[in-house]
Amino acid sequence: MYSLKGYLTRNLLITLTFAMVLLLYFLYQGIQILTQDFVASRLQHDADSLISALNNHPDGNWALTTDRLPNVYHRVNSGHYFAIQIGEQTLRSRSLFDHNVDMPKLTAGEHHQATEFVGKEHWLMFSQAVIKDDQLVTLWVTEDISELEQTQVQFLAFASTAVLLTIVILLMAQYQLLKRGFKPLEQMPEAIRQMRTQGQEISPDQMPSEIIPLIEEIDRLVNQLGQRVQRSRNALGNLAHEMKRPLQGLQSYLESLPPEQRSEGSKVLANLHHIIERELKRTKIVGLSTPGRYTVLDDDLAPLIQVMQRIYPDRIIHSHYTSGLVMPFDRDDLLELLGNLLDNACKHSRKNIEIRIVHQTAPTAGYGIIVSDDGEGVSDAALSIIIERGIRLDESIQGHGLGLSICKDIVDSYQGELSFSHAQQGGLEASVFLPIPS
Repeated sequence: MYSLKGYLTRNLLITLTFAMVLLLYFLYQGIQILTQDFVASRLQHDADSLISALNNHPDGNWALTTDRLPNVYHRVNSGHYFAIQIGEQTLRSRSLFDHNVDMPKLTAGEHHQATEFVGKEHWLMFSQAVIKDDQLVTLWVTEDISELEQTQVQFLAFASTAVLLTIVILLMAQYQLLKRGFKPLEQMPEAIRQMRTQGQEISPDQMPSEIIPLIEEIDRLVNQLGQRVQRSRNALGNLAHEMKRPLQGLQSYLESLPPEQRSEGSKVLANLHHIIERELKRTKIVGLSTPGRYTVLDDDLAPLIQVMQRIYPDRIIHSHYTSGLVMPFDRDDLLELLGNLLDNACKHSRKNIEIRIVHQTAPTAGYGIIVSDDGEGVSDAALSIIIERGIRLDESIQGHGLGLSICKDIVDSYQGELSFSHAQQGGLEASVFLPIPS
């Protein structure tokens, strides 16, 4: 599992970093070329000035008109230097001091540009060969560009800082955009929870179009699962109804047999009747299937009580629970559990049945269900058998058997506990504890 926000942020960071580094590289190269072109242009201008200031004396010696030279050529190590070679004569700027210059070998009209590190200085050199007064004049002009390169580095550092801030700002902006863009997705768990607890469908109107196919698939799967469960339950109910008629015929046939042959067949027939009645009761209690939906007591318990009171019109069922309580258990399972407990209580009560549901946090977080009646109850011996031997044998106890095995299966599936005791009203009290699912 990975975070989509982290994935997008990481890829944006990699992309921005690569793009910005590439931008800084081209920016640095462009500044270097621009600087060298600018300095070379200035050196060429100085070379033209030196050529114009060069004079040939009648004695054959060449000299420069010094008042036409910039002052930087008169200061030692000023960073601006020149040298002129005419035949065997070499003219040098005072700024060169005692530095020896290797004059390039050029032909007339040829020029050359190069760089060289000399001590702490970085020279950009421009060389040119011209003909003046029928003499080949080789001119060498250079300038120290180390200060300009330091300025370039400072500018590059400033640009890098600006780029870094830009990346940070873009990442923060993307984080906010992603947060705003994923906000509808953060509502999905709540929408799914409402679908489970209240049966509300997820509305695609407020969801991004990219996840609407996912929502449609979720709805389709839930509906398909519900239809399958409902078809299965209807098939069991139909099968139970269809088996009643052959069983009645079998009952008539058994009654026509001699008493010694009737006993064993009657036991088998009673077991079949018991299974049929149980399946019919499950269908009646649960009603329409809603797989995966939580149990909302305000919506689900009242209809169940109404079903029980239609079956047992002379019974009164008192319910006690906190309004708005939602139990995080499958609605079908819990209705089947409550329905069987209430059916058992209604069947053996005199008049009043009480159901109490509480949410407890200590010593173990979970939900407690207590169903009690005011009937005759069971003996201590029968009660001890129910508690000690398990609910699978409770069908052998007269009056308190039908459906309790179903309750036991449901409680066990949630790692819960089911116990029985004497109720204060005099009947049987069934206590269920269901821990909160992890």
